[in-house]
Amino acid sequence: MNQKILLSGILLFAINKWAQHFMQVPHWFSSYVDDVMFLPLLLGSALWVQHKIVGIQFTFSKLQIWGTWAILSLVFEGFFPLLISTYTADVLDIFMYAFGALFFQIFQNH
Repeated sequence: MNQKILLSGILLFAINKWAQHFMQVPHWFSSYVDDVMFLPLLLGSALWVQHKIVGIQFTFSKLQIWGTWAILSLVFEGFFPLLISTYTADVLDIFMYAFGALFFQIFQNH
C-alpha cells in the first residue's frame, strides 16, 4: 500500500474543502474532485487499517473494488436522490467514482 498517495489524497481533500468555503472555486470542479477522491480515500483507508492495525497483508480483488463502485453509485446516484430531496442524481458522478476506483486499483491496491 502506498501511504504517500493516501496521505496526499487526504491533504488534497482537505484543501478542496477549505477552498470551497474560502475561495471562489467553481461548484462543478469541487464536486467532481470530491467524487474522484471518494473511493481512493475510502478503500485506501480500509487497506491502511488492514495493513497497520489488523496486521495482515491484504489487497482488494477487482470484484471488490468494482462491486464497491457499483453499490455506492447506485446508492448515491439512485436511491438517495429518490429518497432525500437534498440529493441530486448526476450521471457524471458515476464516471468520477469509476475514475477514482481505477486510480485506486492501479496506484494504491498493493
